[in-house]
Amino acid sequence: MSNIEILVKTDKKELFEILRDTSIGFLDLRMADCSSLASEILHTLNKVTKLHLRGTYTGRCDLKLPASIQSITLQNAECSSEWLCSFFITLSEVHHQVDCTMFDFLVKTSDTESGIERDITVIRSELLSCDLSHVKLNVEYNSIIPFELVRGTNINSLLLTADDDASLDLGTQSSFPGNSHDTF
Repeated sequence: MSNIEILVKTDKKELFEILRDTSIGFLDLRMADCSSLASEILHTLNKVTKLHLRGTYTGRCDLKLPASIQSITLQNAECSSEWLCSFFITLSEVHHQVDCTMFDFLVKTSDTESGIERDITVIRSELLSCDLSHVKLNVEYNSIIPFELVRGTNINSLLLTADDDASLDLGTQSSFPGNSHDTF
């Protein structure tokens, strides 16, 4: 079953229970509700190498990634700064190379309430202590990523593939000192 690709457009818990412990290779979750339900069984999918996430994400990332994961794509999606920081923390828990691509992705940075700002500061501090040296981040097309979230981390590679993205990140090259794999 590792050659099977499953695209999920429903938020039915029963479907995810059927998928539990299977050996599918690629899972494409079209809604944030799908991801929330999948988080309960995702770590049991021991052959999943590719995961695509779409939808709107807020709060903390609750995904429990399978050890087999190699590639995650966030496409046609948006999230809060808090979710993105906690997503990177989740990626740090995978102990082998993971390619993360963000395509048509937007991070909502209007977290202006003082409690939310404080939470982001705390989670950003947690992110800075994580090992992201095995993560390759590829930001494509019109994605708007607040690069200050990954500034100061030891992310392996940051590839920006659109002029708009590169102009957003002019100051981050110094954020990845000593890393000869960075692409700007």
